[in-house]
Amino acid sequence: METLKNYLENMFLNLPNTPEVRKAKNELLQMMEDKYTELKNEGKAENEAIGIVISEFGNLDELAEDLGIKTYMEEEVAPEEMLCLDEAKNYLKDTIKRSQLIAIGVLLCILSVVPVIFLDALSTTHSQFDTDATDVLGIFSMFFFIAIAVALFIYAGTMKGKWQQIYKHTVGIDFSVTDYTKNQFESIRGNHALCLSIGCMLCILSIIPPIWIDAILPNDFWYECSAVFLFIMVAIGVYLIVFTSNRIAGYHSLLALNAKETIGSTHVPESAKEIEYTNETVAAIMSVYWQTITCIYLCVSFISYDWHITWIIWPVASILHSILKTNFQKL
Repeated sequence: METLKNYLENMFLNLPNTPEVRKAKNELLQMMEDKYTELKNEGKAENEAIGIVISEFGNLDELAEDLGIKTYMEEEVAPEEMLCLDEAKNYLKDTIKRSQLIAIGVLLCILSVVPVIFLDALSTTHSQFDTDATDVLGIFSMFFFIAIAVALFIYAGTMKGKWQQIYKHTVGIDFSVTDYTKNQFESIRGNHALCLSIGCMLCILSIIPPIWIDAILPNDFWYECSAVFLFIMVAIGVYLIVFTSNRIAGYHSLLALNAKETIGSTHVPESAKEIEYTNETVAAIMSVYWQTITCIYLCVSFISYDWHITWIIWPVASILHSILKTNFQKL
């Protein structure tokens, strides 16, 4: 019976999502189930019964007029090329790898200042270390970290390049791919929320180690390099946020291949549906909105050290995000 349902879903997948089409789909499903039950009662094998049902009800062009959807058949949105299940699985695997590479690159960029701070603290508090040598070593380490990060970004970009047909929406997906992707998406939603929560928590609490060290440890060395622990916590937090955000975006891109005006879009979870905006400028801003806010928050906080005040950026940003979404989102 599941085979018949999947076959029916593929038949209607690219038809317009209207009450008439949904009604016709339900009617045809009922007819297929009734015929299948009748054949099974007659002693037909399952595969034989399924074959007979598909041969009798599997041609939507012949049934369209009786179902009252002949005019909608002309509006079918069917891409020329379809993405098979194996290709979808490979795309999701590549998405996870690419997300890890990008997240590691971001982590290395943040950690690139750690050697500079640590070596500067070492030379400042220990006279046996040459200041010039530690400065050179610190700068060399920083650029070495950044160079590795850039290499990871470039490699991640080449991995994305092989799937341009997905990002340009030049291919479609059938029901088996939609169903598989939706199930995989639902299975990682809890993990996604956990990673985001821990990542944000680490970024917010990153100021605690420097405060604790300043209050508890009077040693000059620990005081000078207390910012190291702040950057380590921020790096780990941002790594989790970037990794899980890029991974979930891969599922969104795949599910977005179901045109939103078709029956196929009804199988896509609401949280996976791409939000569209009436203004192109607003759409561009919203695509990098929270990344920009995070960057602004960290830059302002590190420059001013007014962490007890800069948190106000987040509620203000949240209010602004809601205003933009309410006024410019396509309904």
